[in-house]
Amino acid sequence: MTFPENSIENLCGLGYTEDEARFLYLVATHSGYFTTRQFLTFTGAKSGDRSMAFTQKVLGKGHATARLLLRNGRVYHLFSRIVYRAIGRENLRNRREHGADHIRSRLMILDFVLAHLDYTYLETEQDKIHYFCSKLSVPKQCLPTKRYVAAIGKRTTDRYFVGKFPMFFEPHSPVVNFTFIDPGWENLKSFENHLFAYGRLFNVLQDVRLTYLATRARRFEAAQKMFLSMVEQVPKTDPGDEALRYFQLRKAWETKKYELFSNNDIELLNKLMQQFAKHPCQERYSAWRNGEVSNDFIQSLCRDLTPVRQVSFQSELVDGQAALFDAKPNRKTNHETQAKVKTADSSTFSPPFSSGFTQEQKEVSEK
Repeated sequence: MTFPENSIENLCGLGYTEDEARFLYLVATHSGYFTTRQFLTFTGAKSGDRSMAFTQKVLGKGHATARLLLRNGRVYHLFSRIVYRAIGRENLRNRREHGADHIRSRLMILDFVLAHLDYTYLETEQDKIHYFCSKLSVPKQCLPTKRYVAAIGKRTTDRYFVGKFPMFFEPHSPVVNFTFIDPGWENLKSFENHLFAYGRLFNVLQDVRLTYLATRARRFEAAQKMFLSMVEQVPKTDPGDEALRYFQLRKAWETKKYELFSNNDIELLNKLMQQFAKHPCQERYSAWRNGEVSNDFIQSLCRDLTPVRQVSFQSELVDGQAALFDAKPNRKTNHETQAKVKTADSSTFSPPFSSGFTQEQKEVSEK
């Protein structure tokens, strides 16, 4: 990943070294919380004066607070508006205080990012919206959304990707990877809810790749089965039939035969226009409209031009600073325990021809 030069310079201007500034950028962007061990992992230093000097500095400047957990361990919360303003992300919710489960999830995310600094991340909500809507032409209504209602005025605000799980590109790969964070849930209900929330987005993507992150491997196989059962579905609609229906509706609309349209037909035409906006079969529409090619030709051509959809699942263990939260942390680190669960890619038509997929916070004052 790359660190924005202006952000690092601004953090150095607050009195931090370049290494400290880069670490604080990662914390502010991805987690809001960190431990001394994570700082040492990033800098490659040994425990001692350097880590103590850093934590004393960030606390002394009023940029973070410390929370005492098990085994006299400490978690630091980077909350200061000044720090977030320095990187141009003053309104990130990472500034807010959270409960233990949320803190644990954030530490897991930071562990993952520190282990994969060679990845390129979609760091903010706007980065993700721009990628899916502008680059992939995904309709905004397909993005996972949560609506907030203001206490005063009853105005609503839609927020996207509120879980803030990492989305990344592996080196030399153009395909985005999704993640899910399991901080030690008792069951897979949260994962199921997550899949439903992302269902419409998954349904319109040609490649769906998800990495399940946890501190223990006990639910990897069950999560894999759930993911495949909900995402790796054979589309109910033939792409050739949808292309032909799109051509027929489009021709009727262009020739102003509005009496043939019901409200459902108009909605379907709008949907199909979005789906086929960049599909290569568009080049054949004029020939079909003029009777130069047959219906069968269009159906066969569209099936041939529709790329194969890929769906894959993998899992990965992260430390998650478990010793700070678990009375009996799992310390197994052998290769058998850390083996990733993977699946072969599926071979179905890619979206947009798939079926529908149903679908203690307190602001800290500026320091």
